[in-house]
Amino acid sequence: MAAPRPSRDSGNSFTLNNPDDGTPIKDMLSFGRYLYVITQKCTYRVQMADQVDPDRKNPALPPAFQQKLFDLGTDSELLRKTLMQAKVLFRKEFLGINVEKAMELTLDALAELAALHEASESFAASEQTALDRMGANPSKDSSQTVPSVGSVQTQCKTFAQKADHFAGKLLKIVPLFYAEQKGKNWDDLASMANGRYGVDDPFCKMLDIAVPVLKLVRNTRDCLEHHRSGVVVRDFEPEPDGRIAVPTIEVNFRGSTLPRYRISSFMSQVERQLVDTFEMLSVHMSSKCMKPFAGIPMQIGPLPEDMQNAWHVRFAYGMYEQNGRFIPCG
Repeated sequence: MAAPRPSRDSGNSFTLNNPDDGTPIKDMLSFGRYLYVITQKCTYRVQMADQVDPDRKNPALPPAFQQKLFDLGTDSELLRKTLMQAKVLFRKEFLGINVEKAMELTLDALAELAALHEASESFAASEQTALDRMGANPSKDSSQTVPSVGSVQTQCKTFAQKADHFAGKLLKIVPLFYAEQKGKNWDDLASMANGRYGVDDPFCKMLDIAVPVLKLVRNTRDCLEHHRSGVVVRDFEPEPDGRIAVPTIEVNFRGSTLPRYRISSFMSQVERQLVDTFEMLSVHMSSKCMKPFAGIPMQIGPLPEDMQNAWHVRFAYGMYEQNGRFIPCG
């Protein structure tokens, strides 16, 4: 009688064990050592037993291991504009870059993005809770109660660190497209692009918007980490006119300036700018460095709105029909 076939040599199936999700699988990616499974709400990493125990010393291991990485799925603009856009654009058929490395850096960037998003959401929730308490408990004597978020300096520092880490991962993707940019900074990239493509090129105009924000993030982090005087962070505080000001941040350091601004708005806008920068930098670099594709005049273009939900991105490789409609290349 033949010995039973090892479970690892047989076909297997499993369900995603997350009762808080329950949404359908929308996409899967394979790079590095893992399979990444993406639902509408979450992103998971899957390892096979042979990756954990390549010598097969433990036959009792389950065939697969699953782990939730992020509470971000295809419904999230954060994931769509980073990991999903990278999947569509960073392809060896069209680019001569190290695609595997680009995807690894993208995943690292997404991890930082998920963390800064959590920090932003947490701060906004704490601020709103404090405002609600203030409204529910009006003063009953001659004093005025000033609400508090608490640890405002620390929360801003954590957010700035995660935002700068995200920008750093993105900056490491740049030399995969432009080898001479290794070890350079954002100003160096903008200078190179202006010289190579001209200041009126859409790539250069995008950098004109993005680089000041990326430098603001770096300079804010440096100030908060090293307790320099270029950043002023305030919790709720009374104003001379009798109003209670919400938590605010001001920046004036190394050429980066931000007038006194609501912290929760600062966090949400920086997050949005970083996500847009990743998306558009990926689009422009891929477009500039695209190699010929079997003699077909391919280019990167915006997907029609009726295709964006199916593709989970806004841009793809493809060509234009005579009627002007963009047709993506799968």
